[in-house]
Amino acid sequence: MRRTLAILACAAAATVVHAPPAHAAPNPVAALKAQFKTGLGVKFSDKFSTEGMLFSRRTGTFQFGRSGVAASDLTTKFNLKAADIAEMPENIQPLLKPEQVIRIGNTAYVKGGLFGSLLPEDKTWLRAPGGPATGVSGAFGQFLNPTEPMTLQKLVKKSKLTGSVYTGKITIGELWTTSKWLQGVMPTERPTAAQKKAVVTFKLYVNGKGLVTRLVSSTKSSVLGLNGGPVTVDTRYVSWGAKVSIKAPTEGVAEIDEIDFEGLDMSSAPLGRLTGEAA
Repeated sequence: MRRTLAILACAAAATVVHAPPAHAAPNPVAALKAQFKTGLGVKFSDKFSTEGMLFSRRTGTFQFGRSGVAASDLTTKFNLKAADIAEMPENIQPLLKPEQVIRIGNTAYVKGGLFGSLLPEDKTWLRAPGGPATGVSGAFGQFLNPTEPMTLQKLVKKSKLTGSVYTGKITIGELWTTSKWLQGVMPTERPTAAQKKAVVTFKLYVNGKGLVTRLVSSTKSSVLGLNGGPVTVDTRYVSWGAKVSIKAPTEGVAEIDEIDFEGLDMSSAPLGRLTGEAA
């Protein structure tokens, strides 16, 4: 019996001695930067809901360069029937049509949406130097961008990790200063004092490599220049490291000076950024 107990004790001791060391969770920011290779990218899809109802969907692709996102291609579609859109005011209807935005470097190319009916008959795209990647309909999709290293770092810092999920809260003011993506979405050129204080709650899901697979964010609709209750955006990220090649359209492209903007509210920051009228 004593011999048996001694053998068991040795076995237990050996198990403790040879147990593999615990590994620290992967650093999401380091994992993201490791993806910054020319010609590689990631795909994503958004579901934008307000007051529990799905309002719009957005799909897109980010193409990376050595220092971050080099190009993007986004398409936003609204979860509305044609008959529902037809019942809305005429000045609102064009905004609710599908919008595609390709951004190469600092130049955006916009198709459909608000500009669809303003383009010359032989043109399908509007070229907007300095325009945001999110276009005019940017407020109807994910307003946080975890492919921005500084944004991702702030989200991780302001959250608690449980398993593979970072859960936290952060203000618009904390994000706005370094996020070009958020700056392109906001309804004003600079956030008001109230918007700066507005809280964003979020859940950031990562895989075993530390790469973001899902981001769920919520805030007040007024922060994005919208009416109604809180908004929630659920975004999935897939195909990290996939080969991506986003090209600028070469045919049917109109310039800003070919568009008649009479009747449009040029005080809208997203519209102003696309047309060069932003303050």
